[in-house]
Amino acid sequence: MSRFIKPTSLRLPDEKHERHATWLEIFFDLIFAVLIVQLSDRLSKDFTLIGLLKCAGLLVPSIWTWTSYTVFAARFDNNDAVHWLMTFITMFAGAIMAIQIPDALEDGGTGFSIGFILSQITLLFLYSRPHHEMASAHKLTHFYLTGFGLGVLCWIVSLLFDPPEQFYFWILGMFIYLAVPWIGKKHILSKAPLDTIYIPERLGAFTVIILGQIVTSVVLGLESASWHFTSVVTSMMAFALAIIIWGQYYWFTQVADYKCTLGSGQPYIYAHIPLIFSLMVIGVCAQFFISNTDIDETVRNTFCCSIILYMSSFFLLQYIALPNIRIRGIAYLGGSSATLCLFYISPLTPMFIMTGIALIFLTLFTVQYLLGYKYIHTH
Repeated sequence: MSRFIKPTSLRLPDEKHERHATWLEIFFDLIFAVLIVQLSDRLSKDFTLIGLLKCAGLLVPSIWTWTSYTVFAARFDNNDAVHWLMTFITMFAGAIMAIQIPDALEDGGTGFSIGFILSQITLLFLYSRPHHEMASAHKLTHFYLTGFGLGVLCWIVSLLFDPPEQFYFWILGMFIYLAVPWIGKKHILSKAPLDTIYIPERLGAFTVIILGQIVTSVVLGLESASWHFTSVVTSMMAFALAIIIWGQYYWFTQVADYKCTLGSGQPYIYAHIPLIFSLMVIGVCAQFFISNTDIDETVRNTFCCSIILYMSSFFLLQYIALPNIRIRGIAYLGGSSATLCLFYISPLTPMFIMTGIALIFLTLFTVQYLLGYKYIHTH
């Protein structure tokens, strides 16, 4: 039996043995690619301010499902049959959530709740194993079990109500989930800091999933635009934008390997929430830009805001993770100003706007690359 069930061990950062994603974790990411596709599809069909807020509201528990499992895997090393089974159950829970996303805030709230509850009960079970097996981690696991137990309880109670009362318990539950790590950040979670290679690598993988949505938007946009010249150029620039954003994030993780400060991880992880949301919105907007020559004012304004939100989030991420490297905030301020000018100073076509955005990001990437290159070769 010990061949299939093994004791859990607490994994702390170790310079001699780097922690990387396993094949199981890469497989685990696939279901969340489906969640992002569903969220993007929902947003494209309801591209209004209310639609954006609804999509953001559904994104938070979706990201939390992925992140809460990933943080557990970062701290507790266990590759036995029980851990595999719990991972597959969490993936199935994610599938339930994905199925319900198109009408989760209309008629599918109960199904979405059940999927999320299943994922969080599975997480509690995962934490209960080291809680009973490891005396050294008892304080940490007890904190998580208590806090996350309160969070899932709110979601369970929500099943007794209909919308909109049901959503009040969702909000309360998510507030508890997001607040619990901050409450224990200094005195409990800091005693078990997160791995400075594994966590950036895993969040980087999730970010690449979002970038895949931009690439998908290029394909869908071209399909509906019948390969017109302006659409082809716009799609090429959107694809170039995805490549540059990927390069930005990749280079950031390379520099982070040299001097990354995570601690208990909350600022670093939470900074990804607006970043991931902005990338998803950029992908949806890109599809509209490719497939239409006349852009609705709502799409134009949303695209502009999502670009600026991404720049702000990415700057914040670097500021949090690389405190000893001087991040050129003036460059991102200039990029945001240039973006505003591009969208509003003159009525440019989608092709010229997308080209301008790609050039702005290329300039920011060049600045980032030169700073990172200088740091690496002077330390």
